[in-house]
Amino acid sequence: MCVERASCIGDLAKQAHRRVPAFAWGFLDGGSGDEGGLRRNRERLEAVTLKPRFCTGVQPDTSAVLFGHRYAQPFGTAPVGMGNLLWPGADLAIAAQARATGVPVVISTVASTTIEAMAAAAAGNAWFQLYYSRRPDINRDLLRRAWEAGIRVLAVTVDVPLAGDRRRDVRNRFVLPFRPGVRFVLDVATHPAWALATLRAGSPGFPNLAPYVGEVDGQTLAGFITSQIKDDLTWDDIRGLRQMWQGKLLVKGLLAPEDAARALDAGADGVWVSNHGGRQLDAAPAAIDALAAIRAEVGGDAVVVMDGGIRSGEDMVRARVMGADFVFGGRAFYYGAAAGGAAGAARAVELLAADLRRTLIQIGCPSWSALDRGWLWR
Repeated sequence: MCVERASCIGDLAKQAHRRVPAFAWGFLDGGSGDEGGLRRNRERLEAVTLKPRFCTGVQPDTSAVLFGHRYAQPFGTAPVGMGNLLWPGADLAIAAQARATGVPVVISTVASTTIEAMAAAAAGNAWFQLYYSRRPDINRDLLRRAWEAGIRVLAVTVDVPLAGDRRRDVRNRFVLPFRPGVRFVLDVATHPAWALATLRAGSPGFPNLAPYVGEVDGQTLAGFITSQIKDDLTWDDIRGLRQMWQGKLLVKGLLAPEDAARALDAGADGVWVSNHGGRQLDAAPAAIDALAAIRAEVGGDAVVVMDGGIRSGEDMVRARVMGADFVFGGRAFYYGAAAGGAAGAARAVELLAADLRRTLIQIGCPSWSALDRGWLWR
């Protein structure tokens, strides 16, 4: 099946699963522990039902204003580390879609493409996600680079005090120290298109952090990244970051309502509700449930965005009526890129935008901004 025939994000995921090696698929699709948190994100989203209203004649406006910028759609691409592992050039393909369709892409500190290259490809639709380093000089320089690349929104991730229990990666032996064995060789050999494309492009790395460690191999750099993420982050660190960054600041990875309130008190311009795609704490609540609790805590005026299991326009509407101003997905867009490169990334955006419009018409809502809890089925 070609990507143009995909009817939903799930179809793109199936194509991606067939097209990429098991270790790469597990890295993208897997969660932590027994993956209960991963499943819970979807189950709790699907439990939110909407109230259809008919004979409204609506032609909905799907645009959304966030931090004074009007985006064509109320969704964007969440930060994904090592995205080019899924398919060479995936990062730039998704950034190009951000430019073409007017949706934001959030560049990860551990992206496999540089801040500068992705920001240029996104042309004004790029944000930056920071993993706070133990070294202040690295933090300062990453922020400098992001600002000089034209980025004006920063999301600092706080939910990785240490790496999650990624059991799929362990089973696939995609861990450090990396020692490829017979199983790995067979996995790559049975996915020749991915293997040839990766051979031509080169193995994905961490180019945003490479300048700070000198000449090292990939395993050494990965170890450096793990050792440098600040595992004793405090609200004072967030206050310090607020002083360093002159643009808009979001604190990403929050689930507890009291943490959302503290983030705003520390100077954040908004909060990003996320359980890291089910990749950190298996027992964490579903993002959609935390979203409702956080919105109740911070009130209607605070900026609240979320990610966690978003696969359709209906999911976006569910998130909106539960309190989100804007939503993000990571896997959905990289499923598309893995399934069909640039064409697959474009198809993912097209499917989500079409389904959002369809959902708003089905429930009789004139716009994204008009959505509220009145469209919940009670």
